[in-house]
Amino acid sequence: MEYMDSFISNPVRFWLFLTALIPSVGCSIAILYYMLSSQTRRRAINNHVIIVLLFNNLIYELIDISLFLNYYRLDTVSPATQSLCLMWIFIDETLYTVSTIVVAWASIERHILIFHSQWLSSSRRRFLIHYAPLALLVSYIILFHFVIIIFPPCENTYDYTQEICGHPLCFHDSKLIGTWDSIAHNIIPTLTIVIFSITLLVRVLLQNRRMHQVVQWRKHRKMAIQLLSISMLYLFLYIPIMCIDLAELCCISHELGGHFEQYARFLSYYVIFLLPFVCLVSLMESVWQLKNIFPCWYRLTPIIHPTIHFIPRQPNAIEINT
Repeated sequence: MEYMDSFISNPVRFWLFLTALIPSVGCSIAILYYMLSSQTRRRAINNHVIIVLLFNNLIYELIDISLFLNYYRLDTVSPATQSLCLMWIFIDETLYTVSTIVVAWASIERHILIFHSQWLSSSRRRFLIHYAPLALLVSYIILFHFVIIIFPPCENTYDYTQEICGHPLCFHDSKLIGTWDSIAHNIIPTLTIVIFSITLLVRVLLQNRRMHQVVQWRKHRKMAIQLLSISMLYLFLYIPIMCIDLAELCCISHELGGHFEQYARFLSYYVIFLLPFVCLVSLMESVWQLKNIFPCWYRLTPIIHPTIHFIPRQPNAIEINT
């Protein structure tokens, strides 16, 4: 981290992460409560990817980012043990990759939900097309990183003076495993997000312009906005890392992009911090929804209804509004 150390000190990075972490965790919890507190929202297929992303994001922030803050505060890994390093590396690698893979799958699934909803007409089809792919992708990422990190095919060396213990994943030195990790877990998912998000936007606009289906567009607007908002976040903050990995695979020297790479990797963590707010914006179609997500922020204004009094035992009853 020598490039970044001369420009962004650990105390500065500590406050940059802490000021982003606190509101991000609060927003994640609020949106998860909003989605899980209603059976209708829990069972909505288009919400499942968002729920998985937010759960993954919340665990990452509470464990991984907390370890970063502890390192920035002390300028060393504490406690300096191999078990802590393994846990930190595993959480950092696995959950970050899960987030990218899930967004990539969502960019494909949104095409099915909007243009081929008949494919999900039965419970069996929903299991095969919706539940199974998501579960298999997440399980594969966890299993892959568990084997490679916890039981590496080589020996890791740890540097307790560096964040993430120097990120000593020796499997990156293996041409086969390192290339597979870069291509399958970074480059392909990022390209998938970009390509399928742009394609979704074009398909939605063309179909609604051709068929003038205003009602249909309103029906699918939330799903399209959710995906496109999250995709834009990855587009601006994650593509630089993908470009660096792609350049290194093409045998470009690691030292040539060292300065830019350190900043790009530091800023890529803001994908985690900003994701809950992007989800929040995509959910807020009106002030009414905002009140449901954050009910404690609003006071209920008492409504005074007119009271109607009837004067009995009169030949002509008179209604008096007060």
